[in-house]
Amino acid sequence: MYIGLVHRDDLSVEANVRRAQNGDLVLLCTCGGGSEPAPGNRTYLFRSEDDGKTWSEGMKLGEEDGLARYHTETAVLGDKLKVFVSSHNGRFVNWRNEVYESADSGRTWSVRPLRELPSYAFVRSMLRLSDGKILFPYHFYPVTQEMESGCLERGDYVWKSPIKYVESGFLLSGDGGGTFERRVAFRTTAEEMKELGLTWFWPENTVTETEKGHLVMLFRVDRSGFLWRSDSFDGGNAWSRPFVSDIPNPSNKPQLLKTEDGRVVLLNTPRGGYGLEARFPLEIWISEDGMKTWKKKIRLSDFPGAYSYANGFIEGNVLYAAFEFNRHDVYFARVDLDEDK
Repeated sequence: MYIGLVHRDDLSVEANVRRAQNGDLVLLCTCGGGSEPAPGNRTYLFRSEDDGKTWSEGMKLGEEDGLARYHTETAVLGDKLKVFVSSHNGRFVNWRNEVYESADSGRTWSVRPLRELPSYAFVRSMLRLSDGKILFPYHFYPVTQEMESGCLERGDYVWKSPIKYVESGFLLSGDGGGTFERRVAFRTTAEEMKELGLTWFWPENTVTETEKGHLVMLFRVDRSGFLWRSDSFDGGNAWSRPFVSDIPNPSNKPQLLKTEDGRVVLLNTPRGGYGLEARFPLEIWISEDGMKTWKKKIRLSDFPGAYSYANGFIEGNVLYAAFEFNRHDVYFARVDLDEDK
C-alpha cells in the first residue's frame, strides 16, 4: 500500500484520479475559497508521470470569469478525457453544467454545456456495463426560475429552495459516450424527505452491475446513519423502491467499483452518525458474492480526522484512489486488493 500527499489548500474537495490517454495519472479536485460552496471555488488538475509518486502543481481548468466551479467526475472515453463541472455564483445558484474535454491527456481543453441534463444536476462516477454501454449516475434538483431569482435577491444558498423532489437517475450511452440518453431511476418527493427530517439532500449516487442486467445503486441520505439502496434487474429500466441498507455511512459519498474478475469494491467510511467527525476511518470493502457479504475489508487509513469522497479506479487488482482529509488535504493511494492485511 502507498499513500502520499498531493496538495494542501484552504479547501480541497471532490478529488478523483484517473489514468489519462498517455498513461499519466490525472487528479481533479475543487480547491480554494475556504468553504464549499464559495465564490472562490475552482477546479484544478494535478498530474503524475511516475504512477503517483510525485505530482505537478495544479492547473486551473477554464478561463477566469468570476464564477465558482465545482467538479464531480472525470472519465476517459475513447480518445477524450472528460471532466464534468458545475459553474455557479458561489452559493450553487445560477448552477450550470459543463463538460471539459481534452484530446491530449489534459494539456489543452474545450468546454461545452452538458445538454443531456438540465441545470442543477451533479454527474457521478462512470460505470461500463457488461453489454458495453456506459452509464453515469446523476442527481437533479428541479429549481425553477422563480426559485433561482428569489435566491439571488435574498443572497440565499440554493438548498433554501422548496423543491418538489430530488431525482436520481443516470445517463446511458450505447455509442461509447458520443450521445447519452437520460434515464430516471426514482424521485424522492418533498413529502418523503419531510418524513426523513429533510428538505433537501445530496444522494451522490454510485452504481455497479453485480451480474448481467442486475444494477445496484447506493446513495447517501443525510442523518440516516446508513447508505440507501435501489436495485434494477433489467439493466436500468425499472428500479426498486429505495430502502435502507445495512452499510453504515455518516452522510459521506461512497463509490462502487468492480475488479476484472467480478468482485465488487466499495470505498466508504463505515460509521453511523453525522458530520465530518464521523467520517472515519476510511475502508475498502470487497464482496465476492454480488454484495451479499463483504468478507474482506482493508483499512486504508485510520489516522484521526475526516476522510471524505474517496474516488478512483481499478487496474487489474490494484486500486488507485484519491481522497480528501479534513477538507484541506488531498491524498493519493495505491492499494493491492489481493494483499493480505
